[in-house]
Amino acid sequence: MPPDPYRDLEFLPEPEDPRMLTAIDPDAPGYPPEAYGATPEQAAAWRDAANTSSRREIERPWGILMAMCLISALLLTYPQITSLFAGALTPNSEWAYENTNIYTLHDELGLTGNGILVCIVDTGIEMTHPDLADANLVQYRDFIDGDDHIIQDRGTDRHGTMMAGILIADGNYRGAAPNVGLVVAAALNSEGTTQSESTVSAAIEWCWNDMGVDIISLSLGGDPDPENPLGSQTADAVRDALDHGVFVVAAAGNSGGAGTGVTDVSVPANVDGVIAVGAVDKNGDLWERTATGSGTEGANGEIRIEPNQKPEVSAPGVNIISTSDPSLSIPYSASTGTSDSTVFVTGALALILERHGDALPDSNSTRAGIMLVKQALADSCEPHDLQGGEHHPRWGYGMLDAVAWERAVADAIAENSDT
Repeated sequence: MPPDPYRDLEFLPEPEDPRMLTAIDPDAPGYPPEAYGATPEQAAAWRDAANTSSRREIERPWGILMAMCLISALLLTYPQITSLFAGALTPNSEWAYENTNIYTLHDELGLTGNGILVCIVDTGIEMTHPDLADANLVQYRDFIDGDDHIIQDRGTDRHGTMMAGILIADGNYRGAAPNVGLVVAAALNSEGTTQSESTVSAAIEWCWNDMGVDIISLSLGGDPDPENPLGSQTADAVRDALDHGVFVVAAAGNSGGAGTGVTDVSVPANVDGVIAVGAVDKNGDLWERTATGSGTEGANGEIRIEPNQKPEVSAPGVNIISTSDPSLSIPYSASTGTSDSTVFVTGALALILERHGDALPDSNSTRAGIMLVKQALADSCEPHDLQGGEHHPRWGYGMLDAVAWERAVADAIAENSDT
């Protein structure tokens, strides 16, 4: 094939008619200065002036100025951008509320926890979080340093704020019972632990005795052994609450698995009358570290019988997204453990008490109302395929089904009124 004679030519459109192109050979030598009526010195001066102008255009920092303007605009709008896209950028835990039928009680029966008082004993709460700002915080008390006038979460991981979010969040996320009256007792330190049993027991007593709450939610606990700082005083405080008709929901504990040597659920979840809660994942499979309950009260105690076998129920507790440090650009974090699963049961119970609390038998001396609700829970749980139909030392009576629990409570109340 012969060489293309036009290969090295450039084509420029004519200004007056862009459809017409002029061929230009960039390698052509051009005409001498004399052809334009100029001396060589004049032509050289023209070239220098053109080159200087071109360099000045290139050196103008337009790119830097545009980048600086863009960065400034991003900084000014960053809070609005992160707020707008927080839901899209962060995974959610709606599956946990849907799997337990908590949202069904919201949508079909209009239950939100209105009129029910719940006390959370934990590290505190960050009420400046946008999803918690409109919550009904009835009372806050600091049992660590006595700074009751400063509402805060002492936990480095904002554990108390996360637990509160599962219950009362109302923003990017909707909690289990967003309209409950919330009472917060900050009784755990920055690490989420306590070195003084009297601190936690005093917080529990304050919840029921001073504040008159309906439910105490305890996403805390310790191994049931003599060295545990959450021992007899905490258990006694919980028993006092139960004897006065106050429901107590507590974490079964994260001590499960081989080699732990722990033989029962945590204190105070091991107390007779408490609803002890284990953790499952999105598929209803056990979280590997959820605690194993003992068949007896202590090593040589009485045999536990329904509905007080431990744990009583399991609920979502793996990779739960909830409210966290409000200073974060996206103020949500993931959490795993029986702490999280405890609050789902607390929330479901608050909805049930909103609907049926006034019709329950008096529990101030016999715990009759508490036992009715616990038996309804045992009857309504959804057993996992692997646990069979009996109580399981880790799944409990099965997985939480808030709708079935509400129906079982209603049926038990009707049956009780007929006798």
